[in-house]
Amino acid sequence: MPKYIEIDTKILWRVHKGIATPDEQQLFAKWSGANSKNRKYFNLFCERFEADRSQLTDEEIERCWKQVYFSISVKRRLSTVFKYAAAIAIPLLVGLSIVYLTDTSQPKSAETEKILPGVKKATLFLSDGSTLALDDVQDSFVFEENGQVVGKDSLNTLTYSNAPTNNIIYNTIMVPIGGEYNLVLSDGTKVWLNADSELKYPVSFMGDKRDVFLRGEAFFNVAHNKTKPFFVHSDNSSVKVYGTEFNFMTYKDDNVEQITLVSGKVGVNINGKQTFLEPGQQAEVLLSASSVSVKEVNTELYTAWTGGELVFENMALNELAKKLSRWYEVDFFFANQNVTQKRFTGVISKDSDFEFFMSLIEKTTNVKITVNNRTVLVQEQN
Repeated sequence: MPKYIEIDTKILWRVHKGIATPDEQQLFAKWSGANSKNRKYFNLFCERFEADRSQLTDEEIERCWKQVYFSISVKRRLSTVFKYAAAIAIPLLVGLSIVYLTDTSQPKSAETEKILPGVKKATLFLSDGSTLALDDVQDSFVFEENGQVVGKDSLNTLTYSNAPTNNIIYNTIMVPIGGEYNLVLSDGTKVWLNADSELKYPVSFMGDKRDVFLRGEAFFNVAHNKTKPFFVHSDNSSVKVYGTEFNFMTYKDDNVEQITLVSGKVGVNINGKQTFLEPGQQAEVLLSASSVSVKEVNTELYTAWTGGELVFENMALNELAKKLSRWYEVDFFFANQNVTQKRFTGVISKDSDFEFFMSLIEKTTNVKITVNNRTVLVQEQN
């Protein structure tokens, strides 16, 4: 969850209207004197609300603050994530966020259905074909063969015990579009599963290696075991893990797989050839050519989703649309090829309002977005 700037926005409003108490004025002076960014934000705040907006409700002010949070506080983070792009992106996002909050024009919606962000949910498929819904219900036990308890679903995390089984028993967890889920495998390996993803794994690892099978996207924090290597298999490749943290994205509607290494060491195997990665590197597997390329990346761009944020750096709108479709459960359509290649840079909480996000994209990429039920049409501005 984001951390809010340490001043109540109601104080900013009362200072602007000249009705702040002496204590509030003192707090404001401390806040505005902290840095020039705060002073610039306050000036914009005042300009945008100047026109007959003297009776804002507390709820409206609070909503304003939550909506602009990411754009007025993210510059420090973007300085490392986006390097030189940050100097351009942030002032633009700050101004556009405040315009959105004062000018209620938003992407045109023909329907009033509220589009909500994803939530913690998944379905567990047991070896006997039965299923268990995983959601906000706490303390659900997982029973397998002979009534043995092999795991427990609690606080949106499915955790397996290390109890041995007589033979290999596989479970499969499926996360739908508009969902995400966490699990801890029997060896202690932690897995974050993104929307529209599936992981097949044994309830207890047997033999001389640990094999799991992925479709979609997952972040792995693999428990180290030198004598029993860990393998993640997709339909196209496999990753041999040497005790590490990495992100593996392998969606069926993408033409590439991406393996992004945060720490440790992995080997990417395709067609019998293994390519090793060092921390901060990403292997991109081009499926059409069965080839692997390696490049240096900022790993936060590919792992921030596990911490509740969506991070984009100069991303083409057609690629951004794939990610948003999985999280918000919507369908994007583009008027022409030119629109798909317009690019967006920004950081936003995964809990953010969908229409707010669309408004930012409209204003920063010069497109027109129309939302009809769960269909999103993106066109060039006239």
